[in-house]
Amino acid sequence: MPFFTIIVPVHNKESSLEASLSSAYEQTFRDFEIIAIDDCSTDRSAALIKSHEEKGLVRVYRRSVPGPGGYAARNYGVSQAKADWLVFLDADDLFSPTHLQNFHEAIQKNPDVQLLVNAYEKTQHGKKSGRRKVFETGRVSRQKSLAAFASADFIHMNGVCMHKPFFFSIGGFPEGRFRRGGDVYLWLKSLCRLEVIYFNEEVTSFWTMDYREVTRNTLNLSGTHPSVDLLAEEINNLSFLDRARLKAAVNRKSIAWAVEKKSCGLPVAEDVRGLSCLGLRPRQFIPLVSLLLPQRIFKGLRLLRKARLSWPG
Repeated sequence: MPFFTIIVPVHNKESSLEASLSSAYEQTFRDFEIIAIDDCSTDRSAALIKSHEEKGLVRVYRRSVPGPGGYAARNYGVSQAKADWLVFLDADDLFSPTHLQNFHEAIQKNPDVQLLVNAYEKTQHGKKSGRRKVFETGRVSRQKSLAAFASADFIHMNGVCMHKPFFFSIGGFPEGRFRRGGDVYLWLKSLCRLEVIYFNEEVTSFWTMDYREVTRNTLNLSGTHPSVDLLAEEINNLSFLDRARLKAAVNRKSIAWAVEKKSCGLPVAEDVRGLSCLGLRPRQFIPLVSLLLPQRIFKGLRLLRKARLSWPG
């Protein structure tokens, strides 16, 4: 039985798939399997992963109905996984060679930990984003992890390693419920349920945002952010202080979600009403006020900000 299963959902990723799979093959820790799930691709992705399957490099499964966000594809991959430790790789992103090795070393030293997170790097429109140091490498309590999520997305799909029994115990990815944001729903649910996680500050995965269908489709922005549902489901299981931390994290995601919606001309009244006053942070007041502005003024300010960011120097 392999130690890790790497699960790769694939939907129309022919331009990036080879590089993504190659980054998985080049791992220094070798005890792993790769499962690729073709989520109804209409380009050459299916043929590409079939060629890898014929070489014995991956196990391939095919779905007849695509699932928004890849949540159903990932859940199906988990159901077929032979390993007890799950790792996820999007088909347009990359692992560094030590990605699995870092996880394995941490698991050996922390056998009680169910969720491990390696730091990641984000690239958007060809530009790497600056990274803020969230934690030192080591064990992180629920209190600290929830507080950190109120400030930054320190967990990303490609940077996660989860124990399969725990994944099943919390229901996996919320397929059928959300078109987007279901990953954040699962991360926050995990942080609420676990006393401790493990974080490694070394960047071992690389997230590219340029060509994502999920983020471009405004239909995926319907309703409030999935974390709002998570808050209602988990709040009564937390201490008073952890409730406040979770509310702050949900506010951050909800405001960013609403700003994106308003930028697309979508209504945001429901998002604003769902915010927790006690969970608001000072840095959130400016974007919150912008949501209350008339659409014409809001768009003008967004264009001005975009132009200012593009100025040299």
